[in-house]
Amino acid sequence: MNDSPVSGCQQQVVAIDGPVASGKTAVGRELARRLGWRLFDTGIMYRAATWQAQRRGVHLDEDESVADLIRESAFQLSPQSDSESVDLDVYVDGDNATPYLRKPEVESGVPTVAAIASVRALMVEIQQAQAAQGCMIVVGRDIGTVVLPDAPAKIFLDASEEVRARRRAAEQSSGADEASVLKATQRRDARDRSRTASPLIAAADAIRLDTSRLTLEQAVDAAEAIIRKRIPALASAQSDAVRQG
Repeated sequence: MNDSPVSGCQQQVVAIDGPVASGKTAVGRELARRLGWRLFDTGIMYRAATWQAQRRGVHLDEDESVADLIRESAFQLSPQSDSESVDLDVYVDGDNATPYLRKPEVESGVPTVAAIASVRALMVEIQQAQAAQGCMIVVGRDIGTVVLPDAPAKIFLDASEEVRARRRAAEQSSGADEASVLKATQRRDARDRSRTASPLIAAADAIRLDTSRLTLEQAVDAAEAIIRKRIPALASAQSDAVRQG
């Protein structure tokens, strides 16, 4: 992984936070495509940490053991091999963890691992080093408050519980009904907002964007307008393009 900032990119980073199924990753991915940037969904770090603990046989509720394992493990991020992809792959001890990160057992264990303060501290260091390259959309639940408190553009995406549960159910291949997904979503919200380490809250200077009644394209358009207003270099580039057109 190259941690050296790309020339001209250092101040071009966007922090997007929000609860589960608020549209963070989908909006972030399309924004990255539009801007020609990378998408860093920081959730993959906690998924990778969970996967590492599970494959090494460490019980997730043993905080110290999980933290010790993660501290001893080597995490690396690399652009995906698909030239059209804006996403990053995550490697753990040289193994590509990405294909395993959406497995049900990993999904169910992530909230437990993500709540371990010492694990979050280790992950934040990696996330900050990656984001320092710039020209990046960074997505998560504590980006604007903890990981990138000085990001020039911060957006807090949200949507009603019902809408988020409907989206989540549509994403799952298990055919789960919306009622059960809604309860799971509410439990996840409660854990994320009440945990001691980096709870889910909107940064004071974040722009709130409710996506409940927006299509993906509308949400991306609104987010892009916020970003271009907050990052002068992008606003200038847009103005130049309009004049040349």
